[in-house]
Amino acid sequence: MKLNYPQLETHLVKHLAPLYLIAGDEIILKQDAIQLIRKTAKKAGFSERTPFAASAGEEQLYSLLHAGSLLAEKRLLEMDFREHAPAKSLAKILQEYANHPSLDTLVVMDCPKLDAKLLKAAWVKSFEASGVIVTVWPIAREQLPQWILARARKYKLQMEANAARLLADYVEGNLIAAAQAIEKLYLLKIQQPVDVAMIQNILSDESHFTIFDFTDSLMAGDKSRSLHILEHLREEGIEPVLILWAITRELRSLAVYAEKMQRGERLDDILQKERVFAKRQSGIRQFLRKYNVADCLRYLSHAADIDQIIKGAKPGNHWESMQLFCLRML
Repeated sequence: MKLNYPQLETHLVKHLAPLYLIAGDEIILKQDAIQLIRKTAKKAGFSERTPFAASAGEEQLYSLLHAGSLLAEKRLLEMDFREHAPAKSLAKILQEYANHPSLDTLVVMDCPKLDAKLLKAAWVKSFEASGVIVTVWPIAREQLPQWILARARKYKLQMEANAARLLADYVEGNLIAAAQAIEKLYLLKIQQPVDVAMIQNILSDESHFTIFDFTDSLMAGDKSRSLHILEHLREEGIEPVLILWAITRELRSLAVYAEKMQRGERLDDILQKERVFAKRQSGIRQFLRKYNVADCLRYLSHAADIDQIIKGAKPGNHWESMQLFCLRML
């Protein structure tokens, strides 16, 4: 069976399959899907949770699939294949198991997006025949405010539509950043409806910086504050890839604005057309007074180098590299 993410919750109310393959690149949505399966599995008596990492190898995978629980309990076996699909040796074991799954083991596999080749793979076909393949697609830009409102409701928060649109404009499709903002609102134990002012405050709260504070400060040319916020983000455990995403997203937008200005368009008209909030316009104006399209592309190239360091493809310390990036830009 094949389902998309919105169909999963309705499916779980009626049925719990022995196999689930969660495929896609949206981390937050995949986590939500797995959490839904966990809750349903717990109610169905799958009380033992066992993780499996792709790097563990075929012997451990075979053992976990066929050995059964030492306590004779139903098991939830969670397989982490987020980095890449199973290698040939592992795929064969998975295919054989999927053809005859155990009633006492519930398998949930977290995979990247399935391309056309993988969809034809024998092990994927076996999962589809005996279980469920859940495809997680990115949320369209125009649907993001509704997703934010729905997620806020899960945290018992009332959010105004304008506030959701403002947050959607800030995060530009990054669900992790949107989820972090909603979690922060929840921790503040806000009783009244969340309005635009609250969203603006939470995105600029000096006691708890966000990646948007960092990019706004960077665009405004405030060197000391940018480095200060970057250090806070590191201490708070914010993933460097998220910070780099925010930087590159901003630079791409600025490159577009700069190119339009070179063609003779007025910056006021550009900002209005792009629906840039007034609070952010000052920093953008300052940046575009100093830098042009070529500068933006040069900084994007530098950011690409940092991305390689984060992924381990190049040597270096990514935090030090981002500090150097700030110093070069400012």
